[in-house]
Amino acid sequence: MSITTMTARIGAVAAAGAALAVLGSGSAFAGGNGQQLRFYDTVGRTYSIQVAGWNQNGEYTTACFGTPVKDNYLGGWWWKGDLHWVGYRNAGCSGEVTVSERQDYVEPNQADDWWFLHS
Repeated sequence: MSITTMTARIGAVAAAGAALAVLGSGSAFAGGNGQQLRFYDTVGRTYSIQVAGWNQNGEYTTACFGTPVKDNYLGGWWWKGDLHWVGYRNAGCSGEVTVSERQDYVEPNQADDWWFLHS
């Protein structure tokens, strides 16, 4: 076997291994155990939302997210099951309530990893 052939085979094996590592990387990938949130502000006056619900580890948690634009991807937090959220006029989940409390059920498993919320 030539060095060129051996190098090509090693490269193919390394690429296959990398692909398998990405595909089997666990719960925080592609909607396997909770979803990240995507908030769309249809009116354009909600600058933060407070979210309360269950995370991918089964722990109840609350967080405030800035939503400075119409289409906001709130990544890094994974939610599943019952979810409650409120929209606020100001940053930091303060000021006038622009969206009164809403409830949603976030599917733990889906093809995508973004759960859509809108005002």
